[in-house]
Amino acid sequence: MPISLRAMRYLQAVLRQGSITAAAEEMNVAASAIASALNQAEDAFGMALVTRARSKGVFPTLAGHDVQRRVDDLLERYDALLSDVSDLQSGLSGNLAIGFNAPIAPAFLPQICAPLLQAHPDVTLTLREADNTSAQRDLINGQLDVIIYVAELPNPQIETQSLIYAPTYFLCPADHPLAAGTSVSVSQIAREPLILLDRPAARGYYMDLLEQSGEALHIVATVNSTEMVRSMVAAGLGVSLLNMRPREVPPYAGRDIRCLPISGASSGVTFSLGFAPGPKRRLVQMFIDDCTAFFDGPEGAKLIV
Repeated sequence: MPISLRAMRYLQAVLRQGSITAAAEEMNVAASAIASALNQAEDAFGMALVTRARSKGVFPTLAGHDVQRRVDDLLERYDALLSDVSDLQSGLSGNLAIGFNAPIAPAFLPQICAPLLQAHPDVTLTLREADNTSAQRDLINGQLDVIIYVAELPNPQIETQSLIYAPTYFLCPADHPLAAGTSVSVSQIAREPLILLDRPAARGYYMDLLEQSGEALHIVATVNSTEMVRSMVAAGLGVSLLNMRPREVPPYAGRDIRCLPISGASSGVTFSLGFAPGPKRRLVQMFIDDCTAFFDGPEGAKLIV
Protein backbone atom coordinates (compact mmCIF):
# COMPACT_ATOMS: atom_id res chain seq x y z
CA MET A 1 0.00 0.00 0.00
CA PRO A 2 1.51 3.37 -0.96
CA ILE A 3 2.29 5.93 1.73
CA SER A 4 1.29 9.55 1.26
CA LEU A 5 3.83 12.35 1.56
CA ARG A 6 1.96 13.64 4.60
CA ALA A 7 2.22 10.22 6.27
CA MET A 8 5.95 10.21 5.49
CA ARG A 9 6.35 13.51 7.33
CA TYR A 10 4.36 12.20 10.30
CA LEU A 11 6.52 9.06 10.34
CA GLN A 12 9.68 11.17 10.22
CA ALA A 13 8.46 13.23 13.18
CA VAL A 14 7.58 10.26 15.40
CA LEU A 15 10.85 8.45 14.67
CA ARG A 16 12.79 11.62 15.47
CA GLN A 17 10.81 12.58 18.57
CA GLY A 18 10.38 9.07 20.00
CA SER A 19 6.90 10.10 21.10
CA ILE A 20 3.54 10.10 19.37
CA THR A 21 2.40 13.01 21.53
CA ALA A 22 5.52 15.10 20.83
CA ALA A 23 5.29 14.33 17.09
CA ALA A 24 1.62 15.42 17.11
CA GLU A 25 2.57 18.72 18.79
CA GLU A 26 5.40 19.31 16.27
CA MET A 27 3.14 18.65 13.28
CA ASN A 28 0.15 20.41 14.88
CA VAL A 29 -2.19 17.45 14.38
CA ALA A 30 -4.03 14.98 16.59
CA ALA A 31 -2.04 12.15 18.11
CA SER A 32 -4.33 9.70 16.31
CA ALA A 33 -3.08 11.02 12.94
CA ILE A 34 0.53 10.25 13.95
CA ALA A 35 -0.39 6.80 15.23
CA SER A 36 -2.32 6.05 12.05
CA ALA A 37 0.65 7.11 9.87
CA LEU A 38 2.97 4.88 11.90
CA ASN A 39 0.63 1.91 11.52
CA GLN A 40 0.25 2.61 7.80
CA ALA A 41 4.04 2.65 7.34
CA GLU A 42 4.53 -0.58 9.26
CA ASP A 43 1.80 -2.28 7.20
CA ALA A 44 3.34 -1.00 3.95
CA PHE A 45 6.90 -2.09 4.83
CA GLY A 46 5.75 -5.34 6.44
CA MET A 47 7.82 -4.94 9.60
CA ALA A 48 7.85 -3.21 12.97
CA LEU A 49 9.53 0.17 12.89
CA VAL A 50 9.21 0.96 16.63
CA THR A 51 8.73 -0.73 19.95
CA ARG A 52 6.03 0.83 22.06
CA ALA A 53 6.41 1.36 25.79
CA ARG A 54 3.38 2.67 27.69
CA SER A 55 4.11 6.12 29.14
CA LYS A 56 7.69 6.01 27.82
CA GLY A 57 7.04 6.63 24.14
CA VAL A 58 8.27 4.69 21.12
CA PHE A 59 11.76 3.48 20.24
CA PRO A 60 12.93 2.83 16.66
CA THR A 61 13.90 -0.75 15.91
CA LEU A 62 17.01 -1.47 13.83
CA ALA A 63 14.75 -1.52 10.78
CA GLY A 64 13.15 1.72 12.02
CA HIS A 65 16.54 3.44 12.17
CA ASP A 66 17.27 2.36 8.59
CA VAL A 67 13.86 3.54 7.38
CA GLN A 68 14.35 6.83 9.25
CA ARG A 69 17.59 7.55 7.35
CA ARG A 70 15.91 6.74 4.05
CA VAL A 71 12.84 8.86 4.81
CA ASP A 72 15.04 11.78 5.90
CA ASP A 73 16.97 11.54 2.61
CA LEU A 74 13.81 11.23 0.53
CA LEU A 75 12.10 14.23 2.14
CA GLU A 76 15.28 16.32 1.99
CA ARG A 77 15.58 15.68 -1.76
CA TYR A 78 11.86 16.38 -2.24
CA ASP A 79 12.15 19.71 -0.41
CA ALA A 80 15.24 20.57 -2.49
CA LEU A 81 13.26 19.81 -5.64
CA LEU A 82 10.48 22.17 -4.56
CA SER A 83 13.04 24.89 -3.81
CA ASP A 84 14.82 24.43 -7.15
CA VAL A 85 11.55 24.52 -9.09
CA SER A 86 10.50 27.65 -7.21
CA ASP A 87 13.80 29.30 -8.15
CA LEU A 88 13.29 28.23 -11.77
CA GLN A 89 9.76 29.63 -11.80
CA SER A 90 10.65 32.98 -10.23
CA GLY A 91 14.21 33.45 -11.43
CA LEU A 92 15.42 35.40 -14.43
CA SER A 93 18.10 32.99 -15.57
CA GLY A 94 18.45 29.87 -17.67
CA ASN A 95 17.47 29.16 -21.24
CA LEU A 96 14.42 30.52 -23.06
CA ALA A 97 13.54 28.48 -26.16
CA ILE A 98 11.54 30.45 -28.74
CA GLY A 99 10.06 29.01 -31.92
CA PHE A 100 8.79 31.27 -34.67
CA ASN A 101 6.75 30.82 -37.83
CA ALA A 102 7.33 34.39 -38.94
CA PRO A 103 9.71 34.68 -41.90
CA ILE A 104 10.63 38.25 -40.98
CA ALA A 105 11.27 37.51 -37.31
CA PRO A 106 14.82 38.91 -37.75
CA ALA A 107 13.11 42.31 -38.13
CA PHE A 108 11.68 42.27 -34.61
CA LEU A 109 12.96 39.43 -32.40
CA PRO A 110 16.45 40.93 -31.85
CA GLN A 111 14.86 44.24 -30.84
CA ILE A 112 12.61 42.46 -28.32
CA CYS A 113 15.35 40.19 -26.95
CA ALA A 114 18.17 42.73 -26.65
CA PRO A 115 16.89 44.54 -23.52
CA LEU A 116 16.14 41.20 -21.84
CA LEU A 117 19.67 39.88 -22.43
CA GLN A 118 21.28 43.15 -21.39
CA ALA A 119 19.33 43.32 -18.12
CA HIS A 120 19.72 39.63 -17.28
CA PRO A 121 23.15 38.27 -18.30
CA ASP A 122 22.36 34.79 -16.90
CA VAL A 123 19.67 34.31 -19.57
CA THR A 124 20.44 32.45 -22.80
CA LEU A 125 18.19 32.16 -25.84
CA THR A 126 17.46 29.35 -28.28
CA LEU A 127 15.72 30.67 -31.42
CA ARG A 128 14.27 28.17 -33.88
CA GLU A 129 12.45 28.88 -37.13
CA ALA A 130 9.66 26.39 -37.77
CA ASP A 131 6.42 26.01 -39.67
CA ASN A 132 3.12 26.29 -37.83
CA THR A 133 2.72 22.55 -37.30
CA SER A 134 6.20 21.78 -36.01
CA ALA A 135 6.25 24.88 -33.79
CA GLN A 136 3.06 23.74 -32.04
CA ARG A 137 4.29 20.16 -31.79
CA ASP A 138 7.60 21.19 -30.21
CA LEU A 139 5.81 23.49 -27.76
CA ILE A 140 3.50 20.67 -26.64
CA ASN A 141 6.49 18.29 -26.37
CA GLY A 142 8.28 20.74 -24.09
CA GLN A 143 11.11 21.55 -26.52
CA LEU A 144 10.00 25.19 -26.77
CA ASP A 145 8.87 27.63 -24.07
CA VAL A 146 6.94 29.97 -26.36
CA ILE A 147 6.14 30.23 -30.07
CA ILE A 148 5.21 33.02 -32.47
CA TYR A 149 2.81 31.56 -35.01
CA VAL A 150 -0.52 31.85 -36.82
CA ALA A 151 -3.17 30.37 -34.53
CA GLU A 152 -5.64 28.95 -37.04
CA LEU A 153 -7.61 26.43 -34.94
CA PRO A 154 -8.05 26.36 -31.13
CA ASN A 155 -5.79 23.84 -29.39
CA PRO A 156 -6.58 23.11 -25.72
CA GLN A 157 -2.91 22.28 -25.12
CA ILE A 158 -1.79 25.75 -26.21
CA GLU A 159 -2.73 29.09 -24.69
CA THR A 160 -2.60 31.95 -27.19
CA GLN A 161 -2.25 35.70 -27.04
CA SER A 162 -2.76 37.76 -30.20
CA LEU A 163 0.09 40.09 -31.15
CA ILE A 164 -0.83 41.79 -34.42
CA TYR A 165 -3.16 41.46 -37.40
CA ALA A 166 -1.21 41.67 -40.66
CA PRO A 167 -3.31 42.38 -43.77
CA THR A 168 -2.07 40.91 -47.03
CA TYR A 169 -0.27 43.56 -49.08
CA PHE A 170 1.01 43.93 -52.63
CA LEU A 171 4.65 44.46 -53.53
CA CYS A 172 6.13 45.44 -56.86
CA PRO A 173 9.27 47.16 -58.19
CA ALA A 174 9.38 50.86 -57.34
CA ASP A 175 9.28 51.76 -61.06
CA HIS A 176 6.28 49.51 -61.80
CA PRO A 177 3.18 51.33 -63.15
CA LEU A 178 1.09 50.16 -60.18
CA ALA A 179 3.63 51.61 -57.74
CA ALA A 180 2.35 55.12 -58.45
CA GLY A 181 -1.01 54.48 -56.78
CA THR A 182 -2.02 54.44 -53.13
CA SER A 183 -3.56 50.96 -53.35
CA VAL A 184 -4.25 48.19 -55.86
CA SER A 185 -7.19 45.89 -56.54
CA VAL A 186 -7.12 42.11 -56.63
CA SER A 187 -7.93 42.22 -60.35
CA GLN A 188 -4.94 44.45 -61.07
CA ILE A 189 -2.64 42.08 -59.21
CA ALA A 190 -4.03 38.97 -60.89
CA ARG A 191 -3.15 40.30 -64.35
CA GLU A 192 0.54 40.57 -63.45
CA PRO A 193 3.25 37.88 -63.51
CA LEU A 194 3.15 36.47 -59.98
CA ILE A 195 5.86 35.31 -57.61
CA LEU A 196 4.14 33.23 -54.95
CA LEU A 197 5.40 32.59 -51.43
CA ASP A 198 5.08 28.82 -51.11
CA ARG A 199 4.97 28.19 -47.37
CA PRO A 200 2.47 26.06 -45.42
CA ALA A 201 -0.86 27.91 -45.13
CA ALA A 202 0.45 31.04 -46.90
CA ARG A 203 0.09 29.67 -50.43
CA GLY A 204 -3.51 28.68 -49.72
CA TYR A 205 -4.79 32.04 -48.56
CA TYR A 206 -2.84 33.93 -51.25
CA MET A 207 -4.41 31.72 -53.92
CA ASP A 208 -7.86 32.19 -52.37
CA LEU A 209 -7.43 35.95 -52.60
CA LEU A 210 -6.12 35.94 -56.19
CA GLU A 211 -8.82 33.59 -57.45
CA GLN A 212 -11.48 36.07 -56.33
CA SER A 213 -10.54 38.10 -59.41
CA GLY A 214 -11.72 35.42 -61.83
CA GLU A 215 -8.59 36.07 -63.90
CA ALA A 216 -6.34 33.34 -65.33
CA LEU A 217 -3.29 33.53 -63.09
CA HIS A 218 0.26 33.63 -64.45
CA ILE A 219 2.58 32.32 -61.74
CA VAL A 220 6.18 32.72 -62.88
CA ALA A 221 7.83 31.40 -59.70
CA THR A 222 7.10 29.88 -56.32
CA VAL A 223 9.64 30.28 -53.52
CA ASN A 224 9.61 29.41 -49.81
CA SER A 225 11.61 32.39 -48.57
CA THR A 226 10.21 35.86 -47.91
CA GLU A 227 13.55 37.49 -48.74
CA MET A 228 13.75 35.61 -52.04
CA VAL A 229 10.27 36.90 -52.90
CA ARG A 230 11.36 40.47 -52.17
CA SER A 231 14.59 40.10 -54.18
CA MET A 232 12.85 38.59 -57.21
CA VAL A 233 10.29 41.38 -57.15
CA ALA A 234 13.09 43.96 -56.89
CA ALA A 235 14.76 42.35 -59.91
CA GLY A 236 11.60 42.97 -61.93
CA LEU A 237 10.61 39.32 -62.37
CA GLY A 238 7.06 39.82 -61.17
CA VAL A 239 4.86 41.05 -58.33
CA SER A 240 3.85 39.30 -55.14
CA LEU A 241 1.83 39.22 -51.92
CA LEU A 242 3.12 39.19 -48.33
CA ASN A 243 1.79 39.98 -44.86
CA MET A 244 4.64 41.39 -42.82
CA ARG A 245 7.49 43.55 -44.01
CA PRO A 246 10.99 44.27 -42.71
CA ARG A 247 11.62 47.67 -41.19
CA GLU A 248 13.20 49.82 -43.92
CA VAL A 249 15.51 47.02 -45.08
CA PRO A 250 16.21 46.89 -48.85
CA PRO A 251 16.06 43.49 -50.58
CA TYR A 252 19.26 41.65 -51.42
CA ALA A 253 18.75 42.51 -55.08
CA GLY A 254 19.43 46.12 -54.16
CA ARG A 255 16.63 47.81 -56.14
CA ASP A 256 13.72 49.55 -54.44
CA ILE A 257 10.33 47.93 -54.08
CA ARG A 258 6.95 49.40 -53.20
CA CYS A 259 4.43 47.97 -50.73
CA LEU A 260 0.77 48.88 -51.20
CA PRO A 261 -2.49 47.92 -49.45
CA ILE A 262 -5.04 45.90 -51.41
CA SER A 263 -8.39 47.65 -51.81
CA GLY A 264 -11.60 45.75 -51.22
CA ALA A 265 -9.86 42.74 -49.67
CA SER A 266 -10.08 41.40 -46.14
CA SER A 267 -7.27 38.84 -46.41
CA GLY A 268 -4.74 38.73 -43.60
CA VAL A 269 -3.33 36.71 -40.73
CA THR A 270 -3.08 37.23 -36.99
CA PHE A 271 0.30 36.48 -35.49
CA SER A 272 0.03 35.18 -31.93
CA LEU A 273 2.12 33.95 -29.07
CA GLY A 274 1.60 30.36 -27.99
CA PHE A 275 2.63 28.87 -24.64
CA ALA A 276 1.64 26.10 -22.26
CA PRO A 277 -1.50 26.79 -20.20
CA GLY A 278 -1.16 27.42 -16.48
CA PRO A 279 1.50 29.13 -14.35
CA LYS A 280 4.53 30.34 -16.29
CA ARG A 281 8.17 30.84 -15.51
CA ARG A 282 8.91 34.48 -14.77
CA LEU A 283 11.28 34.53 -17.76
CA VAL A 284 8.53 33.31 -20.11
CA GLN A 285 6.06 35.86 -18.75
CA MET A 286 8.61 38.65 -19.22
CA PHE A 287 9.10 37.68 -22.86
CA ILE A 288 5.33 37.58 -23.39
CA ASP A 289 4.98 41.05 -21.88
CA ASP A 290 7.88 42.42 -23.96
CA CYS A 291 6.39 41.01 -27.19
CA THR A 292 2.96 42.46 -26.42
CA ALA A 293 4.41 45.89 -25.64
CA PHE A 294 6.46 45.87 -28.86
CA PHE A 295 3.54 45.02 -31.15
CA ASP A 296 1.26 47.46 -29.36
CA GLY A 297 3.75 50.25 -30.05
CA PRO A 298 4.90 52.19 -33.12
CA GLU A 299 7.71 49.78 -33.99
CA GLY A 300 5.27 46.91 -34.33
CA ALA A 301 2.99 49.02 -36.53
CA LYS A 302 5.84 49.49 -39.02
CA LEU A 303 5.73 45.78 -39.82
CA ILE A 304 2.33 45.94 -41.53
CA VAL A 305 1.00 47.77 -44.57
